[in-house]
Amino acid sequence: MWKLIYKTPSRSFSTSCVKRAIFDARSPLKVLQPLQAYAPTFYTRGENITPLYEPCQFYAQLKSNILQAKERVFIAALYIGQSEQDLVDTIRTALERTPTLQVHVLIDCLRGTRASKGQSSATLLLPLIEDFPNQMKVSMYHTPDLTGLLKKTLPARFNESIGLMHLKVYGFDNKVMLSGANLSTDYFTNRQDRYILFDKQPELSSYYHNLLKLISNCSYQLTSGKETYNLTMRKEMADPVKESKRYKRQVHAYLQEFIRTQPSLKCEEEHDTAVLPVIQMGPFGIRQDEKFTLELLTIAHAQRNWTIDLTSGYFNFTDKYKSFILKTRAKFQFLTASPEANGFFNSKGVSRFLPPAYTYIERKFYRQVKKIGRSHDISIEEYKRPGWTYHAKGLWVKFNDDLPYLTMIGSPNFGQRSSERDLEAQAVVMTENKALRNALHKEVDMLHKYSELVSNETFAKLDRQVPNGVKIATAFVKTML
Repeated sequence: MWKLIYKTPSRSFSTSCVKRAIFDARSPLKVLQPLQAYAPTFYTRGENITPLYEPCQFYAQLKSNILQAKERVFIAALYIGQSEQDLVDTIRTALERTPTLQVHVLIDCLRGTRASKGQSSATLLLPLIEDFPNQMKVSMYHTPDLTGLLKKTLPARFNESIGLMHLKVYGFDNKVMLSGANLSTDYFTNRQDRYILFDKQPELSSYYHNLLKLISNCSYQLTSGKETYNLTMRKEMADPVKESKRYKRQVHAYLQEFIRTQPSLKCEEEHDTAVLPVIQMGPFGIRQDEKFTLELLTIAHAQRNWTIDLTSGYFNFTDKYKSFILKTRAKFQFLTASPEANGFFNSKGVSRFLPPAYTYIERKFYRQVKKIGRSHDISIEEYKRPGWTYHAKGLWVKFNDDLPYLTMIGSPNFGQRSSERDLEAQAVVMTENKALRNALHKEVDMLHKYSELVSNETFAKLDRQVPNGVKIATAFVKTML
């Protein structure tokens, strides 16, 4: 009989409970307890966790929480849009109102310094550093995989395919909001993503705050320059461009220590929800998120009547994920962007070929599902909403076609880039709370509301034909998609 086998992790995150734990023998979540060996566990109540459903809600919540913060605001995002003066003004107002407030922003160096109409994330944030030098800090991560001749020759936009800081974490005192959304106008208006707010979570907030500080300490610091700005590295850190190998060794050691030293927490009887944060940082050999996800699929294979809803704006599973999915005894419902809902649709230059590249990958998977006779329990839907693009990612797990008991929320796309090139973070929420489970059901249901089932007819359409050149190129650049 075929079995899914995954190596047990060497690091065990121990937890202890007072009275009844949500993973005890009476709990439907008992089957998920082995996952606690892969990540620290933070206990809470379901009413402290709130999924948001629309981009405008995300933006309103973001600004409100910044203005309400008293001690700290910490933001990790790929970039801040060059035209987001309203968001910068909100941060300025918060700094002016509360002189004790500390604001720390971590963005990607390549994306954050790319200018459009003379403005970039760096130049947008620089006045805050100049006006609030004791309260404001901006760090810019640079991948150690873009060095030497490659860095000199690859133009802007193309160089970002080598690797990025892709975390999407928004923290405010003891609150944390996790998302896949960046900070630009489309993500606040008509680019659908996912967003979950964790309230009254001091330990979880500190976890993400410490993670952000770690990555920031290994990044360039944005400072004022004579003409525009300077990027400086801490003296004890190797430079990611000039000393790539030594830099990788340093960061790997820091991340290993961060994972190793996460505290063992106690849970109490009133807790009905567990949050397990996981990270994936391929350039430094950190694969916590991947190990956790594969273990979840291993558990799913041993169960009956499980349904896993899995979504990503970019359909490009790693070979490992694809192999596990195709062999896992569970019903899968995939949701991805239609070509029209892909953010690169009708874009200029080479990037206009990205939607057909994803179509090609999706079609190959669809045909593989048919070939092995799994079409009855593995389906693909495409998000198609006029005037909107799609960027949501994550999964939901249901037992016996019930409400979701588990969701994964954060930045990874389950693809080659997320696994190998970028820095990613997400959290796993397991809950018995009926109201939260209903809210998670509403979340996935609303996403499927704008979707269409993929069939043979989908790929037979004239506008879904993939040029041969794209097929050939896709094989070479798959790890960059």
